[in-house]
Amino acid sequence: MNPSNAVVVVAILFALNPCSSTSTSTSTSTSTSTPIGPTGSAWEGPVFISQAAMPEGIEYKVIGTVQADAQAGYDSVVTLYPLLAAEARKMGANAVVNAKGGRRLTAFSWAAAYVIGTAVKVDDPQKLKGLAGTYH
Repeated sequence: MNPSNAVVVVAILFALNPCSSTSTSTSTSTSTSTPIGPTGSAWEGPVFISQAAMPEGIEYKVIGTVQADAQAGYDSVVTLYPLLAAEARKMGANAVVNAKGGRRLTAFSWAAAYVIGTAVKVDDPQKLKGLAGTYH
């Protein structure tokens, strides 16, 4: 192949790849490919996301692990929180705790952001008010 043709092919591949983000989840309560919470349905309200662990005195059930990845670009971890919340919501979780993130090499970025956390179902979501975190 001619070197100039190779450059054109690579340019087309980059142009066709959208700068997108993805999210995934792993449920500890079910082995289906579409994780749903212990009640069998997705959560429809806002999802609380915190970098801290769940404080003592709040009743909750661990549903699984959720993750959101930026495939390209240099977004911050916080910009992925809505994707993380969407995955938790699908699983029936109303909160994500221990949210941690960073950057890693992907096919289209030297430092794409990612975030991972533990999806939980809090029995009394009102107890989350006043804790360090955000709703999405």
